[in-house]
Amino acid sequence: ADPLKVVVPAFSVKTIRQSTPVSGATNKIMVTLTASYKLAHGSMGSTVTISGLTGAQTPDNIALSVTTGGGRLGTTGAWTQGDGTLVLTAAAPGLAAGAACVVSFSLTNGGSSQASPAVSVAATITDGSRAVGSIAKVAMAKAGTALYGVAKGADPLTVAVPAFTTRAIGQSTPV
Repeated sequence: ADPLKVVVPAFSVKTIRQSTPVSGATNKIMVTLTASYKLAHGSMGSTVTISGLTGAQTPDNIALSVTTGGGRLGTTGAWTQGDGTLVLTAAAPGLAAGAACVVSFSLTNGGSSQASPAVSVAATITDGSRAVGSIAKVAMAKAGTALYGVAKGADPLTVAVPAFTTRAIGQSTPV
């Protein structure tokens, strides 16, 4: 409320990780977000768009089940498989500025190996009834750590087809 005080809308925290890199497996994606502005709910609620989650086998779903801290970003999101986009809409009481929100949802990994795609996040900011601004699309921070022995396996939609790397058999005598 201070005169001429300006705060650039941004996500100070925007991390993403996954539960498994196994091909064809149900994969829990976990996102943590902290915005510098309140993301209000209402007839025209603020939205958060996570994009770039390509390679998942989960078909389009306008009501993909999501879990968000305190339900602040709703209990469902609009998932589009083709471009790997999930749109979440703020629910009561909305997400306060500076408050961390953990969002999780499940996707089915693809059937072939792939490196983690570039994943981004953006938001539209409303006061509940009209648009007041936006948070520009920015890359999300990935864990970059191994998971189940797969390099960068904790990064979203890194997929590895399980296989033996060494296959040999022998015997001690033919007698």
